[in-house]
Order: sequence, then structure tokens, then C-alpha cells
Amino acid sequence: MSMPRFAAMLTIALLFAFTGFNAHAETRTINAKCSLKIDGVTHMNSQCHFSSDARGDSFDDLRLLIVCPNGRSAETTNCYGYEQRTARGGVFGYLFRSGGVAQLCWNGGTYRKAQECYEGLRRTGACWANSQAPSTDNPKQTRNIELCAWRI
Repeated sequence: MSMPRFAAMLTIALLFAFTGFNAHAETRTINAKCSLKIDGVTHMNSQCHFSSDARGDSFDDLRLLIVCPNGRSAETTNCYGYEQRTARGGVFGYLFRSGGVAQLCWNGGTYRKAQECYEGLRRTGACWANSQAPSTDNPKQTRNIELCAWRI
């Protein structure tokens, strides 16, 4: 095999390996009823979009509205991130599963990114919970977390 051909084949093989071409499972998205409770406060208890694949789950109540200075949605109007503001709160987040435990990250109800993360959630039926889930930013800070999702 010539060196250029070998290099091309190696590049393609590495590309598939790094992108996880064979590792990605099909994502399933369902309409669900989702409930997110943190320290006894219900942040979401409504219909939501729930997506799941081999790596984890995502949930979204589809209420969060971020707008630009002209009052239009940031999804349809161009403006810089520092100009954007939250016009309507909404909840979304991710559940990263690994070996029977999960890490939950959510947006705090108003942020554009899921930046509050908690570890050690375990599944019981349709729910993932931990009564003393440590924060990834400050492990001494714990929260009582419960995320549930039911197909509707």
C-alpha cells in the first residue's frame, strides 16, 4: 500500500473513531409529562419534550424565551449574547447516565445554558433522584433532586 493511500485511510479511520460514528444510537424524542423538583420546590410539572439516546436524556418545557433588544426571539433575530435577555422563564436540562448513576444539569429556570449540575442520581421507575445530590461546582453543597418523565 502506498504511503499517501495509507495516510488517507488512517485519516478516515481516525475521523470515524473520534466522531463516534458507530457509537451513536438513534435519538428518541417523545412528548412526555415531566416533573423536576429541587429541595421540595417544583420547577416543572407539565408536558415536555423528552429526548433519549445511549449517552443520556434531555428535557425541555419549551417555555424559555430569549429576546434581542428589538423584542424578537433570539432564535429568529441576530444579536450578540450580551444583548439578549430572558423574556419568559422556562426549564430545560440534561441527564448524563453512566453505570447506573446520572448527573443532572439544568438551566435554573432562566439561564440560556444548563449550568447547575448535580451528581449521583439513581433511577427508580420513571424517576432519577438523590436526596443529597452534590453540586459539581461545590460538592459540600447538596440538593434533594428528583426528575421524572412519563410518556403521554
